[in-house]
Order: sequence, then C-alpha cells, then structure tokens
Amino acid sequence: MKFILIVIDTLRADHLGCYGYAKNTSPSIDKLARESTVFLNDTATDVPTQPSFTAMMTGKRGIKTGVVSHSPHETIGDEVPLLQQLLASKGYVTGAVSTLYIMKKYFSRGFHYYMNPVAGNPSRIQRVQAEEINAMALPWIEQHQKEDFFLFVHYWDPHTPYMPPEKYRKMFYDGVYNDPSNHSLDELKSTPLWYHHLTWLKEAGYADVTDLNFIISQYDGEIRHVDDAVGELIQKIDDLGLTDDTAVFVTADHGESMGEHGFYFDHADVYETTVHVPLMIRMPGTFPAARVSELVQGIDVTSTILKMAGLSPTDPEGLDLREVASGAKGRETVYSNQVLWTAKRMIREKRYKLILTYEATYWPTPRLELYDLDNDPKEEKNIINERPDLANELELKLRRWEDEQLGPRVDPLKKITESGIPAKSWVENVLKRYNVYDTYEKQRNAIDAPKRATFFTHTTSSS
Repeated sequence: MKFILIVIDTLRADHLGCYGYAKNTSPSIDKLARESTVFLNDTATDVPTQPSFTAMMTGKRGIKTGVVSHSPHETIGDEVPLLQQLLASKGYVTGAVSTLYIMKKYFSRGFHYYMNPVAGNPSRIQRVQAEEINAMALPWIEQHQKEDFFLFVHYWDPHTPYMPPEKYRKMFYDGVYNDPSNHSLDELKSTPLWYHHLTWLKEAGYADVTDLNFIISQYDGEIRHVDDAVGELIQKIDDLGLTDDTAVFVTADHGESMGEHGFYFDHADVYETTVHVPLMIRMPGTFPAARVSELVQGIDVTSTILKMAGLSPTDPEGLDLREVASGAKGRETVYSNQVLWTAKRMIREKRYKLILTYEATYWPTPRLELYDLDNDPKEEKNIINERPDLANELELKLRRWEDEQLGPRVDPLKKITESGIPAKSWVENVLKRYNVYDTYEKQRNAIDAPKRATFFTHTTSSS
C-alpha cells in the first residue's frame, strides 16, 4: 500500500471549483475531487504554517505540543513520534519533497529520503516552484513504485508573494490593475500593513496597484499553477498503474484572507477564509466518490493514515476518516488558533462559531465574536449581543476544552502573547526601513484608544 500526502500551502477551500468557486482555478484538483471523498468542512488544526504542519506530523494539536507560532523557541523533542517515523518503523519507505526542514529541523525526522529543491538557497524556502517540487517527486514515485511508501509533497505556490509564471498572470484578470479611480485598496494603504506587503509588490512589478481584484487574480493564478502540477503528479500515479493501491490525500495547512474583515494577503486570523481548508482523499474501494459535510480537522488525516497502515494513532482524539466517509459522525466541535499576527482561538459547532481574541495587534476586533454560519457563511454579522446566552455557553465550552488539553501546563498561546506577538517586530522593522515608523507612532498616539489596535497597541484580554 502507498500513501501520498499533498499539502498546498495557503490554499483556501473556497477558491477551488470543487468547493464552489466560479473561476476555473483548479481543473485538475476538481477532476481528482470527482474521484474522491471530499470533506466540505475541514478546519485547520493550527494556524499558521509551522504549527499546522507540526500538528499534521504529530497528530497532536499545538496546545499539546507547545508549537503554536513561528517562535524559534518552540520545538518538539525526539520522544514525540512523527507520522513518517511510525510508518518507517512499519516497513514503509518514507520520502518528502519539501523545504520545511529550513524552518524546523524536526520536519525531516523519520524520512528515508528528504528532498529539498532549494537546499542551496534557503532564502527561497517559500518561493520554491511547483515544477521544482515535481522534478523530484515524480522520479521518486517511479523509482519506488514496487514498494510500500509514504510520500509527503509540499507545494508553496499560493503563499505570498503572488508571482505566478507569466502565462497565469492574466488568466483571471482583464482590467487595469493601477486605475487611479479604483480605491479598493485604500483601507490597507491606511495601515502599517501596507508597507509589509509593499516589498513583495515592488518585486512583482505592481507596487502602484490600486485594484484588490488584481491581486486576488494573482493568487488565483498561483492556484492554477499548482493545480497543473498536482494534475501531473496524479497522472504519473495513474500511468504507473498505482491508482488502486495508493491513498492520495490533498489538503492545505491554512487558507488566506483577501480583504475580509480588514485582513489582506495573509493568514493572520481564524475566520473561515483562513481556517477552512480543502481535504479530499482518493482510494478506490476505500473512499467513495462522495461529498461529506461532517466536521473534521487536520489531525484526522494523521490518525487515518496510521490506522490504514495498521498502527495506533498518536492521539486518541484523531478520527478515522474512512468511517466518516462511510457515514459515521464527524466532530461535534472543532478548534483552531492563531498566534503569529494576532492571538485568537476559535470554537465551531456545525452552525455557530465563537472567536476569542487575546490580542488584536493591528486589527481592531472585539474580544468575542459569534457567527451563525448557516445564515452568515462570510461571518459579516457578529451576533454576540443578540445571543449572549449562546456566546457564554460556547466560551465556557472553549475554556473547559483548554483546561482538558493543557492539564497543569501553561497555555502556549498565552506564553507567546505575553512575550510579544512575533509579527509585530517584523512590521516595525519594515516601517523603519521605509522611514515611516515615526509617522505611525505619532498617529498611534493621536487616535482614540479603541482604534489603537490598528497600530502598535496591545489589546490583550483574558477571561
């Protein structure tokens, strides 16, 4: 038996055709979806990249492993078993095509073959191209086709900077990207975050952009770019006659915000744009061609692979997605958190979702937000004042869940918040580089306290 875990970085579910997107960004993934079990409500276990992948590889949430951000002090010890290690101990040949090793060394632990296309140029960790990934992944599959294997394939293309190859740049846009009468980016340009993005916008050649839809089109172009690569990889599996013997998982570590709630071109929140990720699994005879609406999470991928290989999951919380695909219930509640740009934690039931903000940093948001996802899937109306009873019930459930997960340990989200949100220093350094730091400091001191979160003020709030 063979496993291929394809993770497409920064891919929000609702920009794929199989999840309802109108633009033709994903013909290859859509074709795969028609042959797969598609999970319509998969929530990233942790956000952003490092904690999400740590959760996927350990099968444990960041609140348990302590990895919830991109802090250099966050790590896991050798005593924590990883998915690929366990599979290797069972006799599987394990391979990875990924640059994650540059971020954290433990991401390479347990792989017989770790292939990093940018090993000689670590500055390209997030800029590796899909073609470079496939140049290593496809030959590896062919070389090991007669063995039981686990292959982890990590594509970065939809992550900033959105700079798809030339043929994809106009695929989803025919307007004037720098039309001075277009003011759709004015909100972003009024905040310090504009300068954070300006560096890569300059490199891409459109620093004078005015149209939000143009930048979204470049993100979509990156998705189409990686979609072609996924199609090539799936075709290789099928051409080698491995279809019936290979479980192919396609998912993402997190999504991306495109201006919703004032968040632009990043994954700094826990709204659905960021935490709702695609998940599809193809294995004829095991996963039927179906669309499943039950709630699931990233750690369920880990437990499913281990159980399919005859191994015990690393955490009893993990579900077996084969059972969910066959009609069993998924999760009653899902949880996720963010503590790189902001400090937030969310709890979601099938219909309602509560977001608790510990620190808002640059985005003024209330301490508690409650959304009815059935009637408000874009989370545009905070009903906290209309349903305080429900908000209290969900917050209590979230607090009890935190206590159960932590035991006597300190919450790693709160530790990071107290020591300083990592991205805050990044933005301050960029502002100093553009010689505008003093301007924003003066503006910060002049505005009313409720608005200060837009700049450098912490709005830490506990229970």
